[in-house]
Amino acid sequence: MPKPQGIISAQEAQTLNDNWTNLRAKANEAAAGQPDNRSSWYSLDDIQNFLDYIKENNDNVNGVRFYLGVETTKEDPKGMTTIFMVPTEEKDGKNIDIEGAEVMDRGLRGDPPPANYPQ
Repeated sequence: MPKPQGIISAQEAQTLNDNWTNLRAKANEAAAGQPDNRSSWYSLDDIQNFLDYIKENNDNVNGVRFYLGVETTKEDPKGMTTIFMVPTEEKDGKNIDIEGAEVMDRGLRGDPPPANYPQ
């Protein structure tokens, strides 16, 4: 199996995490009024099922875009960052979101939510 594009080392991931901590953590905590969620976890089965589902339901799907969002409908924990996945397709040489397609959210938050990389 070929190595996927975008693979980075654990040290590069640590640097990205440290950059987020230094540049975003205080602002996010101030906005949320509490330490914010730092990660989302999805099982391999859920990710594979999502990929199979979007391939079955969207003829031209070519990838997935990840977005940050803020959960405001749940009581526990309200105001926490979440990550959701949107199927994309290619149009005019660009990868665009498939409008109206179902997306995937509801990953499990970090343990505890503000835990740094690695957990």
